[in-house]
Amino acid sequence: MIRVGRQWSKLLHLVLVVTILLCVTIIDFSFCAHMIFSSIHSKSSSYCLIMPNFAWSNTLQEGVSSKWSITIDDFEKYQSGSFPGGWQPWRGNKDSARNVYTIQKEQENKYLRANDDGSSIIIRKRLGNWDANQYPILSWRWRARVLPENGNESIGPKNDSSVAVYVVLDQNFIGIPKTLKYVWSTTLPVGTYHRREGMGRPHVIVLQSGKEKLGEWVNESVDVYADYVRIFGKPPPRKAVGIGVLTDGNATGTESQGDYDSFVIHRRFSDP
Repeated sequence: MIRVGRQWSKLLHLVLVVTILLCVTIIDFSFCAHMIFSSIHSKSSSYCLIMPNFAWSNTLQEGVSSKWSITIDDFEKYQSGSFPGGWQPWRGNKDSARNVYTIQKEQENKYLRANDDGSSIIIRKRLGNWDANQYPILSWRWRARVLPENGNESIGPKNDSSVAVYVVLDQNFIGIPKTLKYVWSTTLPVGTYHRREGMGRPHVIVLQSGKEKLGEWVNESVDVYADYVRIFGKPPPRKAVGIGVLTDGNATGTESQGDYDSFVIHRRFSDP
């Protein structure tokens, strides 16, 4: 009886191990399938930001909940002409990303410059310790230098932006994110909200539009918590995924250039 019991125990253990391996395989297959799906649609610049947790480098530190504001990145610690450490390309490799994104210096201030070369590369930064329930406000400044001609984020063949900031507060179990995408649009009016059909498409919110402020630094401050709740109908989880930036002109086949600086998260002043 003891021997039979041990045999059943070993058999159950084997079944459990096989079941776990099958689950992992299914998830990996789904993730790969989604990557293939997004690649098929790349010609229309309809990218979706897949950011698995293991692909990021952490920046926020533990024990900072008492601070009113936390700097995500102000780019001051990097050498001019370099690619910013802690940021990783989503599509393509780091060498390709280096051709698009570099640290530049202007009047003693360092910032991230983006000159699209047609590759449409998103770079992203992991922020696993960011709790948007406690720090719901994200601020940054950006500058559109060259707008892609006739860029329109609601139309696939025209889906280009001089500057765009991605915010991912959650993703499903196969890594497909719930993405907010804040843009400076060439043609869409300020306040436009749009999401094109398709798996993993970002929810686009237009903060700036057109040439009126072209070449000027513009400060932005958005309540990402409120936007997330309004769009997804529930509060975000306690651990965010991260942020990303994209400057692209590949859909329109035109030039696109922009700059980014001073990403900071904040508590609301009304919060205790």
